[in-house]
Amino acid sequence: MRLLTRILAAAGSIITVCAAVAAAQGGKGVIRVEVTDSSDARLPGVTVVATAAGGQVLTAATDRTGGYVFRAVTPGPVMLRFRLEGFSGALVGVTVQPGTETRVVQRLEVAPLAETVVVRAPAPVEPPRPAPPPPPPPSSRGPLMKPVPAHDRDSVCGPSKPVIPAESLGTIRSTRFVAEGGLYTTGATIAVDGGALNGLEVGQNLVVRHYFKVPRRAGTDSTGEHSAGLVQLVAVSERSSMAVVVYACDLLRAGDFLASFRPEPIRPPEPRGTPNFGDPARILFGDEGLVLGAPRRMMVIDRGSGHGIRVGQRVTLFRRDAGKPEIVGDAIVVATRTDSATIRVERVNDVVSSGDLAAPQIPEPVSNR
Repeated sequence: MRLLTRILAAAGSIITVCAAVAAAQGGKGVIRVEVTDSSDARLPGVTVVATAAGGQVLTAATDRTGGYVFRAVTPGPVMLRFRLEGFSGALVGVTVQPGTETRVVQRLEVAPLAETVVVRAPAPVEPPRPAPPPPPPPSSRGPLMKPVPAHDRDSVCGPSKPVIPAESLGTIRSTRFVAEGGLYTTGATIAVDGGALNGLEVGQNLVVRHYFKVPRRAGTDSTGEHSAGLVQLVAVSERSSMAVVVYACDLLRAGDFLASFRPEPIRPPEPRGTPNFGDPARILFGDEGLVLGAPRRMMVIDRGSGHGIRVGQRVTLFRRDAGKPEIVGDAIVVATRTDSATIRVERVNDVVSSGDLAAPQIPEPVSNR
């Protein structure tokens, strides 16, 4: 009888605790994700970043069954970003309800391979092509835009160390054609707080940026800067403007600020050289919501043009083990500021994270023979 009483008392305690936990989480929601490839096979190791209302950012990787469950998600619009090396990324918007589970099944397609094929043969004689159709009347056209200079998109899309004082030529306040979750996509028309008094003019290209918190293992959080896309101004008044999104890197939204666009030309990486392990830079942080480095991801180092770092330069990623360098990967510099630079990770053989080192490679001397 005493044993039965103890069992019932324990059961009652468990029910009470569960009820309390449920009550505490009643205002939150749950997202269950499942990721597959084009053959419906489960995909493990997919990085999933959930950006919820109020700036909540949750990051995870799918398990061996291709799934993961985000718990205690802030209700409202949530954007899910899926990334896996070798596959095309995906961006999905959902609306999370309090106390309910939202299920998302996402299929990732294999990324297309870029190949160059040289064919040596006489050029075929083509028949005359028909004349192109006449342009549509002005009333049916969208905003007239100028061509954007050719540039390295990776030099725009990615994290940076914030400039102090920050440059802000205006702030995005509203949009047309907004995607679910409040994000702006390519071709969307946006309204900007900022006009001729801020030095803005029609046809000007501007980078869209916002800040994000960088968690530290010890001490207070720091701040990173993320470039979310490129816009072009199509109408400017004294205090406000209208712009069109040329392209969105990913999370481009209201409240982001605009800064000057300095196009970085596309250039091949420098030849491989000898890593300068004796005078390395330090990795400060990765991109928003992405703590670890992986191929094609961007990270920020604490050396820039003021230290001789240049775009296209190769760096060797490493950490010290008993005083000796343990190489964990390599990267290429895609953008520089005076005291920092953004690198694109090319290869890893171990986890890369903030605090690891980046040794600039010194090109081998060119032989005269």
